Amino acid sequence: MAASEADAAAAAPLPHDALARICSFLPPGDVVFAASRLDKALAAALAPRVADVRAEMAAATDKSRYDELVWCTLFSIPPWALQEAWPQLTQRQRQRAAARAAFHGDLTVLRWALAELDDASALCCKAAAGGGHLEALQCALALGCPWGEATCYAAARGGHLAVLQWARAQQPPCPWTKETCYAAAKGGHLAVLQWACAQEPPCPWDNDSCYAAAKGGHLAVLQWAHTQDRLLVRDKETCYAAAKGGHLAVLQWARAQQPPCAWDEATCAAAASGGHLAVLQWARAQEPPCPWDEGTCGAAALGGHLAVLQWARAQEPPCPWGEETCYAAAEGGQLAVLQWARAQQPPCPWDEETCRAAAKGGHLAMLQWARAQQPPCPWDKETCSEAAKGGHLAVLQWARVQEPPCPLDKDTCFDWTADDATAEWIRVQVALEGVTL
Repeated sequence: MAASEADAAAAAPLPHDALARICSFLPPGDVVFAASRLDKALAAALAPRVADVRAEMAAATDKSRYDELVWCTLFSIPPWALQEAWPQLTQRQRQRAAARAAFHGDLTVLRWALAELDDASALCCKAAAGGGHLEALQCALALGCPWGEATCYAAARGGHLAVLQWARAQQPPCPWTKETCYAAAKGGHLAVLQWACAQEPPCPWDNDSCYAAAKGGHLAVLQWAHTQDRLLVRDKETCYAAAKGGHLAVLQWARAQQPPCAWDEATCAAAASGGHLAVLQWARAQEPPCPWDEGTCGAAALGGHLAVLQWARAQEPPCPWGEETCYAAAEGGQLAVLQWARAQQPPCPWDEETCRAAAKGGHLAMLQWARAQQPPCPWDKETCSEAAKGGHLAVLQWARVQEPPCPLDKDTCFDWTADDATAEWIRVQVALEGVTL
């Protein structure tokens, strides 16, 4: 009897909270792909984590338009899930799946995927190097994946010196360009940069590396670069980058050199664009102060940095502004900034570009407010054209029902329209007016 009870206890299913706890330790890929196969209670328990992973996926998908390696940083796909989905995947999706395995050093998935691929992708070598997985890089090469400059770039970007050293030690060595040094500087990987520059011949580099170091706030990298070639650090792009990144210590160091690193109006505009008020205040407090122009107010307005704009305008003399400031606020959808700018005495000037910018971004509330002022912000046919081009049908419809309606260039709007719904609305309107397109 005791044995029977023990067997029954051993066979009893685990409580859902215990299973959920166990599943919480699974790799992200297993959680996402397995959740739909679980019963409702367990799937509900895992839902918050699945949502977090999917949010990361969405963010990476957006960024991958500019940097394909970002997609690879997501979790590696479990072998069973990849094999099941493989027949439905496009060639590009298959290559990405292999690259993700390479980035995470998942040799099992990498070998299987590359054996199934008709055309090996250079992305696998780049991904393996970016993830710092030398064995995965070696595996990808052995299975026919090509490599190139992007491989060294990815290794340097991730600070993976051993991978970079191995790649360059091959015969022939993996090619590299100045982008390798740029990547190392951007990531603050001083040891990688020093090693690359110490080779014979050295890896090429230029002031783009200093720009990257300054923007990232990597003062040690910038200081070392200064010992190698002072001319590189003197470029005004260094001060611009430091201000853009909000790195006051870097900017102060650059200006303390003899001769100081050059700066110009773009430095103040860069600080304003990021809302870095302390950087802007320090730059303007120097003797002579860092120069500024309308670009500073425009940059602050575009980014919605009202405190920066208010401080800049409170100086004696105030930072200059003009139509560009209102245009920038409208472009960025920054209604509070636009309202403040227009409430000053005298108000910040505006013109047709303000309405165009609001329409282009689909900022209907901003356009309505601008037109409700006395006198209203001027507009022209480009307001409707920009709304049509952006597919902002509600903006276009509102503009056309005003008295008098916003001017409409029917042919331009129809040619520029971004979607079928907007095109159909324009077609109906011109038909009602008895005009042909």
